[in-house]
Parts: sequence; C-alpha cells; structure tokens
Amino acid sequence: MSTSFSELLRVDKLTGCKNYLGFLESLAYHSLPDEPTDEHPRDNKIGKCRLNTSIFSAIIYVDMNDHSALNEIKGKTYGDSILRWMGILLYEESNSDVYRLGGDEFAVLLKIETREEHLELIERIFKRMGREARQLGFTREAADIALVFFDETPNRLDTILINMDEAMTKVKDDRDSHFMTFNVIDFIDVPFSGRGLLLSNIHQVLEMGKILDDVQEEAYTDAISGLPNMKAALLNMEMVLENSKANQKTYSILMIDGDNIRLYNNINYAAGDEMIRDMSIVLKGNLRPSDYIARWRVGDEFMVILPDTPLEGAKIIGERFRLAVKEASKSWLFPTTISIGIASYPTHGDNINALIDKAESANKHAKDQGKDQIVLAD
Repeated sequence: MSTSFSELLRVDKLTGCKNYLGFLESLAYHSLPDEPTDEHPRDNKIGKCRLNTSIFSAIIYVDMNDHSALNEIKGKTYGDSILRWMGILLYEESNSDVYRLGGDEFAVLLKIETREEHLELIERIFKRMGREARQLGFTREAADIALVFFDETPNRLDTILINMDEAMTKVKDDRDSHFMTFNVIDFIDVPFSGRGLLLSNIHQVLEMGKILDDVQEEAYTDAISGLPNMKAALLNMEMVLENSKANQKTYSILMIDGDNIRLYNNINYAAGDEMIRDMSIVLKGNLRPSDYIARWRVGDEFMVILPDTPLEGAKIIGERFRLAVKEASKSWLFPTTISIGIASYPTHGDNINALIDKAESANKHAKDQGKDQIVLAD
C-alpha cells in the first residue's frame, strides 16, 4: 500500500489540514515500559506516550470565535469555507504542519526557533486575521490564540493536552486579550478544568490509527505480489490526476501484461504465482522514487503510474521495464517477456477511465503485433 493512503487517514477532508489522529501521532515519541514502575504505574493509561519535543518547541492553539453564528446566519457551506480559510491562513503564515483538532479548533506545531520569531509569527497571523475577518463577517477577533512553549523538559502526551486546554481557558477568561503566551511550568499544580480537549481516549485514538492502517493495508494490498491492488491503483490515479490538473502537469500510465503466464499455470497455479512475484520484484526495482506500481486485475497484469512524465519519457521507462524482465527471466523456469501500452494525461483523456481504456487498447495492440514491445496510445 502506498503511504499516501495511510496519510489520508490523518487528513481532515474538509480543510485539508491534518486531523486529531495526525496531531497525536506527531507528538507521540514512544510508549512507556510494559512493566509498572514508580514513575509510570500501570493504571496510568492516559499517559501512554511521551512527547517528541525534538521536533518542535512550541504549539499555537487556535479556537475560532463566531463560527457557530456564521453557520446559522450564512449557512453551513459558508461556515465550512471559513474553516478552510483558517487552515490556509495558518499554513501560509507558519509554513508548518496545521492540525484541525475538531470543530473550529486548530493547532500548529512550531519547529525549533527563537521566541522572538514565534512572537513575530503570531503578530503576522493576528494582523492578517484582522484584515480578512472583517470581510468574512466576523464581528470580533476571528480567534483566540494560546502560544505554549515546551522547551523546559520533555512532557508526556497527556500533559501537553492539559497545558493547551488550560492555556486556552486563561485566554478565554481574559476579556482584554485574544492572545497569551505560556510556559509548561505555568501549569504546575494547576487543577485541570477540562474545558474541551478529551484526554481519556488518547491511547485509544493512537491504537485505532494502527488498526486502521492494518485494515487499509489488507484492503489495498494484493496478496500474491505484495504490491498495491487495483483498488489502490485507482485511488492513486485519482490523486495524481487531481494534482496534475491543479499544477497543469502531464502524467502517464503504463499497462503491463506478461506474455506467457500460461506456461507457468500449465504446471500449476503455484508456479504462476511465483512468476508474478518474481516479475513484481523486477518491475518494482526499476521504479523511480515518485513512481507507483500495482497489480492490475488478474494474472500477470500491472499498472505503473508516472507522475509529471510525458509520453516520450514514459516510453523510455517502459523500455527499461521490458529489458529488465527479459534479462531477469533468463534464470526463471521459462524466459518471459512483457507487452506495454502507454497513455498520457491530458493527451489521451482528462479522466482515469479514458486513460485506462487507451492504455489497455494500446496494450492489446502490442500483444496483437507480436508481444514483447511497447505501443503508445492513439
């Protein structure tokens, strides 16, 4: 399975920001010991993970104002656009990962910089919010912001959420300011008020992420080759197509079909499966880092997706595949060749169905014309 599908589980579909699961996983460093100790008693399930403070020094915690009112006055569609605006604003100003924690709350993990730079960043964010919020219909400051510094000592995951929550509570309670800065030490011995963030499910959310990864892996992986399956390939094609359209780039697909799997299957299907695995290894070994390969349909068919690759570039890569399989298979039970059909966006279509049809048709022509060759779509 491509890591892209795993990453999709960590993305908020509405805003494109990372979600709460992604936030927790970005913070989590490692699990506590399995055996109870005086420092980490077994019944402390909330604090299962430590913070990865090696990658950040502060967190911007944002809680929007008036979002519910805008939803009621202008409709949910408009309210959704406001959430997207906030995610974009935070990302463009911070150039850091932005997380939607749920509802109208966001967080930004700031990489290790100086406090002066952090404060300059907050000032830029507030100025831009002020300019744009009035045009969007806000009647007051668009959001309350707490900037929490975590450069004192490594902190447990539950601690950081409590710190964030208490910091925002203080900002909300202060009528004169919509922004305050805090240090971890500010919250020592402060009773937890439990304003909003849920702490009891931290471990469950992290475990659910692992379970979802396992389910995704099984659902999108071909059992014989170990490659992504057809379902995964279609999803990848959609993502590459959207990116290509947005950035006005071309991309190509290769429909690859082995020419003589029947020789292997005539022995038994186990021999055919072994040939498919061998071919998968050869093809995968000749990919570029940005390329994507999946097993396609049944038999020894494969789909290769080549982002930002025009037709002629795809032909060169296809030729590399053809020669690699031909050479490697000399040591197999039967020497094997492949036929390849190539189609390219936008030349051969602006949707995946059109591109697949063109590539499959080109592959059929390669078969009909004698196999062991590459044919470009008409």
